[in-house]
Amino acid sequence: MKSKQYVYVITIIFILSLIPLYIIGKYNHPSVDDYYYGVETAKVYRDTGSVSQVISTSFDEMKNTYNDWQGNFAAIFLMRLQPAVFGESAYVLSSVILISAFVAAMLAFIYNFLRKWFDAGRQASIITALAVTFCAMQFTIMPSDSFYWYNGSVYYTFFFSLALFLLTLVTVMIKSKAMPARIIAGIFAVPLAFIIGGGNYATSLVTVLILITLVILMIVKKNKSVIPLVLITCSIGVSFALSILAPGNAIRQEAVGGSHGVIKSIICSFAYGGYSIASSTLAPVIILFIMLIPLLYRIAKRSSLSFKHPVLVLLFTFCLFCSQGTPVFYAQGLRMPYRMMNIINFSYYIFMIFNLIYMLGYIGKKYGDSLVLCKFARFFEMKHERFVFIMSCTIIFAISCVGLCKVSEGENGGADFSNMPLSVSATYSLINGDAKQYDKECRERAEYLSGTEEKGVTLAPLSVTPAPIFHTDITADPLHWKNAHLALFYGKDWVKLSNK
Repeated sequence: MKSKQYVYVITIIFILSLIPLYIIGKYNHPSVDDYYYGVETAKVYRDTGSVSQVISTSFDEMKNTYNDWQGNFAAIFLMRLQPAVFGESAYVLSSVILISAFVAAMLAFIYNFLRKWFDAGRQASIITALAVTFCAMQFTIMPSDSFYWYNGSVYYTFFFSLALFLLTLVTVMIKSKAMPARIIAGIFAVPLAFIIGGGNYATSLVTVLILITLVILMIVKKNKSVIPLVLITCSIGVSFALSILAPGNAIRQEAVGGSHGVIKSIICSFAYGGYSIASSTLAPVIILFIMLIPLLYRIAKRSSLSFKHPVLVLLFTFCLFCSQGTPVFYAQGLRMPYRMMNIINFSYYIFMIFNLIYMLGYIGKKYGDSLVLCKFARFFEMKHERFVFIMSCTIIFAISCVGLCKVSEGENGGADFSNMPLSVSATYSLINGDAKQYDKECRERAEYLSGTEEKGVTLAPLSVTPAPIFHTDITADPLHWKNAHLALFYGKDWVKLSNK
């Protein structure tokens, strides 16, 4: 099989893996904070039917939140625009937006990163980008928090995606040979950087650190891109500072508590970074990296980089990787939300690919083709051997995915499957009817809450909680914060679940 044919096959597999993720999204419904942040904007839309009024209200509420609760102004603005404010059925747009943004960002970044920084071939870059994005999605720690629950996903995964788009633009601006492309990339990068600085602190911080590193690197190399790069860095730096210095942050910190202080937060970040790498290195992921070694070695050999400092590069990139956890540990203590774990898990794949290429480049430059690893990589460049190798690894990959799955006894006595790859999990919920039943029950709830004049409402518990779209539900306690959010959205005094 020729290299181009591998690209076609992998592309088809990747597209097929996305189909159930989009299909199950049509059964998706709002959850907890979606209701809280959508109260004012939903009311405005019900009263006026004007999208422009909704956007204006979201901007006003963003300013209020900035002063009395939270400084992440760009994220808060988007949270107020959760699709269900335009009607329950509009919430299907959440998964379309979140999945599409993540896929496009990962593919664009990895492809351009390999092509422009390592001089990788087009086909090698496409294959690597597709394979890495595929695994990052399939083994997401909590898929609902990254692709289906709008409020949590737009705050973390969406801004992570925006950061990848920004770094793609920066890469084009620095490395592209076409001046128009460099100018356009620089123009779009400045406002995008400002928006990212107003998102989650983890993504903002690591993006600032990466941009500062690039500025220093460009100064050392006397690259002409240093001035626009400084402007981009200043743009995100200013918005990041505005976000940090918001009056509402102090109010929220006092209410939430749990801060460890700077030193302890940094220590916790390194500890969690090591744990995250270990926990993310699943058997199928190891197989993926083994499959990619011949390809990554060829990329490294083709590159003009010297690969002189593998240990320093590894330590530095590990510090960057770990820095993502520092803002969360500082603000919340040892509480790490799943949506935050997800973006650290996503960045793990980029961290690993970069360091694998760098290490393989170092080995290739230092030892030539005499080392066993290099001979292994070159051996599988031959067509027949490569085909056998890829097919063998693919079979082992599939078996290792099955090994990750958990089977337990369900409530009705039947088998209950969990911990499946994302696309398999979505397909399973579609086939067994759980997704459709969940949609039916959520719609009935929404219609009843919208239509009844009761000020206190008791709802039946959901009979199904299908992965990956289910996030969480209200409780039997009408005073619980989850219940309070739902009651506020529908203008009720209280809402609770029955004990049946």
